[in-house]
Amino acid sequence: MEPLKVELPKAVTDAITAAVFDSFKQVQKSVNSDLPLYLSKKQACEYLNISNRTLSEWIDTGDIPYKHIGQTYRFNRNDLDKFMATK
Repeated sequence: MEPLKVELPKAVTDAITAAVFDSFKQVQKSVNSDLPLYLSKKQACEYLNISNRTLSEWIDTGDIPYKHIGQTYRFNRNDLDKFMATK
């Protein structure tokens, strides 16, 4: 018996392809990062490609995961990846 062959509409295959490439880029970004596991505010902004003002707003609202040690902020790269996946 010959296997059933189903062709999906181009829009669906394009959406699947885009989602796979986006996922691959996210994994590649976190695996190949030259940044340390725990980032400073400046490094976190660079990693997320956001402004310092945006990061400060997310800190103030408690949206973004971080550790505050004295006057120093630290951001776990893995937590940032999870956070951005929900944005």
